[in-house]
Order: sequence, then structure tokens, then C-alpha cells
Amino acid sequence: MKKPIILFLGAIFIYFVSWYSIYNTNINQFIIQSEDTIPSMFLPFSIIKKGTLYLDDYYQIMIERYPHPDDKKYILGKTPFYLRKVSGHYLSAFPIMSSILALPIYLIPVFLNIDVNWFNIALLARLSSAIIVGLSGVFLYQLLLKLTKEDNAFIITLIYLFATINFASISQALWQHGTLELFTILSLLFLVKAPAKKINLYFSGLFLGLALISRPTAVLFLITLSFYVLKVYKFSGLVKFLAPLIVPIAFFLLYNSIFYESILNQGYSSQLLDSWRTPIFVGFAGLWLSPSKGILVYSPVFLFSLFGSFLVLRKRYTTQPLLYKSFIAIILLHTLVVGMWKHWYGGWSFGYRMASDVIPFLAILLVPYLESGYHQRTKKVFFGLLGLSVLVELLGIAFFDGIWHGVYDKGFKDQRWLWSLKESELVFYVKRVLAKLNVITVSLP
Repeated sequence: MKKPIILFLGAIFIYFVSWYSIYNTNINQFIIQSEDTIPSMFLPFSIIKKGTLYLDDYYQIMIERYPHPDDKKYILGKTPFYLRKVSGHYLSAFPIMSSILALPIYLIPVFLNIDVNWFNIALLARLSSAIIVGLSGVFLYQLLLKLTKEDNAFIITLIYLFATINFASISQALWQHGTLELFTILSLLFLVKAPAKKINLYFSGLFLGLALISRPTAVLFLITLSFYVLKVYKFSGLVKFLAPLIVPIAFFLLYNSIFYESILNQGYSSQLLDSWRTPIFVGFAGLWLSPSKGILVYSPVFLFSLFGSFLVLRKRYTTQPLLYKSFIAIILLHTLVVGMWKHWYGGWSFGYRMASDVIPFLAILLVPYLESGYHQRTKKVFFGLLGLSVLVELLGIAFFDGIWHGVYDKGFKDQRWLWSLKESELVFYVKRVLAKLNVITVSLP
């Protein structure tokens, strides 16, 4: 139990202290990563204080700092994109599961009547996010112990926690992604336990259902893993896997009917049909290779996940090949489908946020590489790319403040800005480092 505790407490400490140190030394005073996360930050207050999902009590404080861009003086009564107005009440435009997981962290401060100001809210949200991602790392480690030796499991978990945007982004705000990763990993943990006890299929399906109501992209995981379960456990196993989905789906339908009144009032409903505006291979390539949003740019260590995939597909790694092929299919399907989304680059956020949902699968696909003879021959390159990946995350912690987006972001209609190396996000941050060291005198255009 020693290593899981070290991973959990170490992750929370590093996530939280790294941000607070940067904030406290005035290097970066940016406390809210994105408007997308605002409702999830306030929702625990509403749930604990009044037992409601309505955000009416906090609407004014939200719009004073983050108003609708076409109604900055609050004259026209326009509702910001991150909220939905239903029968005179304000609700989150996004799934609520991250806020529900954050309730235990908010509970005591709310009962102590903590002042509802932006700093306190950001503090609680960041602590909650750090705990969620840290906890997901513990369960990933337990999962990896079922697939590989202890040393490999430990190094892969460290990569998951500190060499991906889980460090600089997902652990720093109440995004949907951290909660999705946690539930996905729990689902996979019970799935790999299923050969010993078939009852674990029920738990696997239950947690995948929770992932689904945490973020809709989990439907791609559900579809792919259902084929895996059907192949391995036949129809009876598939029934065990899918039956528990009724619980989270019933919960979603219940709170939707009570508060949102209609599925059409959910935030993603209005985007479902008209937001697939990016040519599929443009977004797909961008999610992998864009200088400002690419997986392999921000986490180059995942090049070895691709090599691990190659070993599986070429039958050079033969342990549970169907399981690993399912993970490869999930990654491919996710990056293809999300690549068609007009905001495949994740809007104003650090790195490959829209691909962060598949970080657990990319991490697991390091197993075939680490267990192969190629690891010993390429160890220096592997650890070099690992170090570079961590360095990228440290840049994000120190310098992500929206300025780069404000300067270069031209939206989804003209995506050439996402392919400029000279004006890329990481080059921009390196310039800021050099400016602080007085190597160059100007870091901004």
C-alpha cells in the first residue's frame, strides 16, 4: 500500500503546491483556467447549501467577471455559453459529475460559511481537481499491476500524472475530463479482474456508465469495449456489462427531468448537429501533431505508446492482444471523431485537452514497449522524452494564462494559427522564460 499512498499524496501536493507557488510569487496570477469550468466550481455550493442544481444565487458574481461577450454591461440579459436558463433558473451547460465528486472537499468550508469569492472558489476547485486526478492515478497503478511488473506500473503512473496535461490542465480546474478518466480507469480495473470473477463485469459497466454521464465522449469507449466483452464473454457477459448502465442513466434522466426539464436544455444538445465542421483528417492530424495542441508535441513520451501499439498489431506482444487492440481502437476512434469537432483544439485551454480523455489508454499502451527488448536499447531516448514531457507541463503551470490565445487564437473558421511553429504556444512560453531571464527583452508580439 506504500506506493499508492505516495502516488496519491505526492500528486496532490505537487499539483496544488506547484500552482500556489507560481501564484504566490506573482509569476502567474491566472486562477481560472477556462469559463467552461465556472459552473462546476459553484455548483457544490448550491447542492450543499440548498440541495439544488440551480446557480441563481451565484449568477451575478459569475457574469460580473465572465459576462456574455455581446452583453458585457448586462443590459440585454443574454446568458453566457457556460450556463443554460430554464424557467427563469440558471443551470450548468455541462455535465455535473465533477461537481458531485467535489462535494466532500467543499463540505466543511461551506458549513464554516467560507466567503464566496473567486480566490476561495478557485482554491477549492483546484484542490478537488488535484484529488480527483491523484485518485485516478492510484487506480491506474492498481490496474497496471494486473498487466505488468511493479516497476513498469510505477513509471507509467508517474507519466500519467506528471508527463501529460493531467498535470498542467486537468488537475488544475474542475474539468469533465478528470472525472471521466477516474471512472474510465475504474471500469478498466474491474474489466481486467473479470476473468477471475464475472461479477466484476457489473462493476466495470457501472463505472463506464458513470464515465458516460460525466462526459459524452465516453460513448466511444462503451461501444468499443462492448465488442470486446461480447467477443471474450459472449452474450451473457455483455448483458452483465451493460445492465448496470441503467443506474447512472436513470440518475441523469432524473436530475434532467427535475431541473433541466428537457434533454434539449442540456448544453451539448444544441451543439450536437451543427458542430462537426472540421475536415476529419485535419482535426485528427491536429490532435496528434499541431505545434500548439498535439499529443506528441505536449507529451512526446507517448511516441512509445505508438510503438507499443505497433508491437501489439504486429503480434510481437501477445499478452491479452484483444484487450490492447481495443485500447488502440478507442484512441483511434476518439481522435478521429473529436477531430471533426469545430473546437477539436479545446478552445482556451492548455495543450490537447480534447484528447485528454484517452490519456489512460495511451499510458497503458506503454506496457508492450516497456516489456519488450526495445526498451533497453532506447532507454535514453525514452527518459529524454519523458523529461521533455514533464518540462512542457511545468511551462504550462507557470505560464498558461490565456495571453497566447488572446494574441493568436482566430477561432475554428481559420485554423492555420494552430499549425504555426513560430507562433505556437510552447514557443511563446519559452520566449517568456527567456524574457524573465533577461536573455531577450520582448516576449510578446
